[in-house]
Amino acid sequence: MNTNCKLFLAVAAAAPIALFAFSSGPPLKRSGVPADGGLDCSACHRITTLGDAKSDPRGRVTIRAGNYTPGVRQTIFVTVEHPEATRWGFQLTARQVADETKMAGSFAPVSSEVQVRCDDGTARGAAKPSDGCGAQLEFALHTSEGTSVGTTGSKTWEIEWTPPSDDVGDVIIYVAGNAANNSGNNQGDRIYLANLTVRNEGACTLTTRPTLRAVGNAASFQPPLSMNALFSLFGLNFQVPGRSRTVTAGDIRDNRFPNELGCIAVEVAGQRVPVTYVQNDQINAQVPTITQTGPVEVRVILNPGRANELRSDVATATLQTHSPGFFTFNGRSIAALHAGTATPVADPAVVSTGRPARPGDIIELYLTGLGPTEPVFQAGEIVSQAARLREA
Repeated sequence: MNTNCKLFLAVAAAAPIALFAFSSGPPLKRSGVPADGGLDCSACHRITTLGDAKSDPRGRVTIRAGNYTPGVRQTIFVTVEHPEATRWGFQLTARQVADETKMAGSFAPVSSEVQVRCDDGTARGAAKPSDGCGAQLEFALHTSEGTSVGTTGSKTWEIEWTPPSDDVGDVIIYVAGNAANNSGNNQGDRIYLANLTVRNEGACTLTTRPTLRAVGNAASFQPPLSMNALFSLFGLNFQVPGRSRTVTAGDIRDNRFPNELGCIAVEVAGQRVPVTYVQNDQINAQVPTITQTGPVEVRVILNPGRANELRSDVATATLQTHSPGFFTFNGRSIAALHAGTATPVADPAVVSTGRPARPGDIIELYLTGLGPTEPVFQAGEIVSQAARLREA
């Protein structure tokens, strides 16, 4: 059978259905991306299985790609396998884990067996122009030549991928593969799906030694600190001026916030700590889960673990059992919401969407530095339940 989805067109109510084969590539958004509706070529092919090794363990589609350095090209290899197939096809795309509606990098064909198309809103998209697809999604897929009629056992394609130049965190590559039987109809093909998450290994090239000037509670910006409290570091040369990095879903690994963000790390009492935000003069992070009290050393590290690593001078912070601080809207008004809503408790003159609290209203307040909890969660861990204060 042909290696992609069919277009059925009823030319008249009693007329036979005309079947058009797209051997030069399927409609776009058929690579199994959840953000694209999870579509794949099984919508058109009468499949034997959909990537189910239990019902057909002989076939599969695989992706080979390494972790990436922003802007540094690499080759992605896609292989479809099945002992009975004699014609082949695939469709591949790369998305940001933080937002799978967004393209991650760009593709280029390595040979005439592969093409790249832009999602311009039409079913099959447009051929990628020399200046790229712009903000449109890209898909790499087989050409008619790339279906390799008569080839048995497996088929591999090569696609050149240039990862995004910005630090966007992890990228997930999606592929749909077709192990077809070249029967001339849409029966008996096998559609397989796979995805591969590749991590950003970063091209950390910061060149100016950081200056650490102050450390404080992230809510009040005042010392001291306490176990698991959110805190802020202030100084200079933490990042390229004008550039900032906020932690995204693509940075979350093993259900934990990263200990390095935007080529920046922070050490407290000799431990690397979770980092949530970085800009040139401020870093937001979390105190490690330690019971130590008293003075501790704090340091900012650029390009951590690399040959060009740069460390700030040591600053001293004081750890206490508790270091409560209220988050505010503007440095003065305490941040609060009417319980169960997104409505701030605030004078509308201060916060345009705010509404003052009335007697009997239930409100939610936001603090950090309240001390140990039960159960105790580790710094950076994304919690699955509420925890009460141990000494409330």
